[in-house]
Amino acid sequence: MTLVPRHPVLRVAATVWLLVAVVLLAVTLLRPEMQADERAALATLVPLYFLSFPLGHVGVMALTRLKIELYAGSGYVLGIQEEGLLLWTAFTVLGLLQWFVLLPWVARMSRHLTDFLFTRRRAE
Repeated sequence: MTLVPRHPVLRVAATVWLLVAVVLLAVTLLRPEMQADERAALATLVPLYFLSFPLGHVGVMALTRLKIELYAGSGYVLGIQEEGLLLWTAFTVLGLLQWFVLLPWVARMSRHLTDFLFTRRRAE
């Protein structure tokens, strides 16, 4: 299992996926709402959430848990820029991992399993 896709088409798809993520980060950081510390600035990350779903949702749940622990433990509240960067990082890493590492690995393993099962039946 590698972090860089083996197949050329998957490499192109991963590159495009990463470019979309970087563009969404730039748009999010350049929104006027970000400088005004308004939560509406994070709405730009919604497409990235859907691109990284379902593992991206796990990232949202983890970040929510982190925010609760920080606030309950020390009274620290994440700023919009910190939260946006954490969300973007979670969505990007988990989305790339999900679509370009785990899914191809599961596909290869299922292919090996079906090959094993069908060659075993032919031999009997």
